[in-house]
Amino acid sequence: MSASPARRGALLIVVAGLCALLAAMSFAFLIRMRADGEDGQRLAQDIQARVMLSAALMYVQETSRLGWKGETFGWVDVRDGMPGPRGFDGEWPPKLAGLMEDDGTASTSPGVFPAIGGRAARNPMYAMRRPPYAVKPTIAPNPVPVTDLATAALPWDKLINYAVRDPQPAESDWDDFRLGDTEPLPASGIPSWFRVYRAGVTRFIITCGAGASQGYRDWAEVQADGAEAAFGSEREFNAIRGFETRLWYETQWTDVVTGNNFLYGHYGRFNQRAWGPVDVNAAETPNMRQFAGTFTYIQRRFDEPDEW
Repeated sequence: MSASPARRGALLIVVAGLCALLAAMSFAFLIRMRADGEDGQRLAQDIQARVMLSAALMYVQETSRLGWKGETFGWVDVRDGMPGPRGFDGEWPPKLAGLMEDDGTASTSPGVFPAIGGRAARNPMYAMRRPPYAVKPTIAPNPVPVTDLATAALPWDKLINYAVRDPQPAESDWDDFRLGDTEPLPASGIPSWFRVYRAGVTRFIITCGAGASQGYRDWAEVQADGAEAAFGSEREFNAIRGFETRLWYETQWTDVVTGNNFLYGHYGRFNQRAWGPVDVNAAETPNMRQFAGTFTYIQRRFDEPDEW
């Protein structure tokens, strides 16, 4: 006996309702998965941007003494207290590094980093195919040749003789070893970068970012560097900026560091003394563990600075 038309219509309505319910649940599930993916991407970008803070702080420390094709003497010159960093003969580092003209104007007119108020240092970070001065990741280039009792009885000058160079350069040609292959690895993770703007003698604005803008602040800066081809158009560049994570920090460098006398002393407590420039005539001269200075404060800025 066949079902009545009313029963068949009701069955179709129930089936259609169940299909609609399943479709709605599937759509909601896909929307939730996409939202979770976007949240995960934002979290990864935030983590990557915060990692850039550590890189930027080390950059500030190292460029106070190194990185200008010659040794310098701090953001505040330890010899006379004048703004630095300057070389042995008082040269301004941009002159040493070829970043500005050789007519002596680099120390007074705003230009590029490290000039006070000059253009920020932009540092895109990525995994290189082979960094400059790379060495082979060989754990034991000269393993101890213990194969039998007779070999084990050899003297130490035979067992440990460093017949193979340790470490070993990744390239045998000197120019290839020195220059490396600095092209970025494909799919090397989230692009990240940091910028350092020198706002004062020892005060810096650090911008940390995770995204594909390579650290450019705006399209005008892209055009000034002639990098339009990397982004295509201003509209595409602005779209990239909209998906980036950017964090701003303010920090102040200081040449005061702790010496080699951070210890649990005679009075049953830790004694820590801060030292500035070393006084060779002092009765006690500290053996400082590092000469790149440190920071008096590192502060997160939740507003975008006027200059960065």
